[in-house]
Amino acid sequence: MEERALIIFAKNPRLGKVKTRLAEGLGEILALEVYIELLRITDHIIRSLPVTKYIYWDGGIPENQNYFSEDCIHRKQVNGDLGLKMGEAFSEVLKEHSLVCIIGTDCPYLSSEILVNAYENLAGKADYVIGPALDGGYYLLGLKKVFTGLFQDMVWSTDKVYETTVKRGENLNLSSYILRELGDIDSLNDYKNWKGI
Repeated sequence: MEERALIIFAKNPRLGKVKTRLAEGLGEILALEVYIELLRITDHIIRSLPVTKYIYWDGGIPENQNYFSEDCIHRKQVNGDLGLKMGEAFSEVLKEHSLVCIIGTDCPYLSSEILVNAYENLAGKADYVIGPALDGGYYLLGLKKVFTGLFQDMVWSTDKVYETTVKRGENLNLSSYILRELGDIDSLNDYKNWKGI
């Protein structure tokens, strides 16, 4: 059994269903193109990692699965809010692996080095590893045991998600390792900063 696994939460890339905040400034067609670019960047970042990779799709598994390398395992996200979806994915994958990280597909600044660092610290003393995002959320969460109290019943898409998660970890007496802060691509401003426009 491969010790390390990576869960990637992705959305089926369909017009009007992805990057809706970005679409307000760029339009739905360009927002979809940006999202597909982010899928391909995510694949490039994770491709060389010696871990089992699970793509959990929201909106169904796309017929065209060439966004990620062939060694990826494709699964469908359960219905519910993000916390419930994460809990189910972690529960499934932790049955087969002992160190599991979850990421999204909207952080082009992520690197394989950051992911390796996350796994190394998760293999050590940290109960969980977290990567804070500039917008107050997080781009990575790593666990070796399911602690649903970290992410269930969370008010998502606010600038307090990371802070609330860390406080919950403290209340559960969990040790943590904090990765470096990175930006993600949600808004037109995020996109302009990324592209240097």
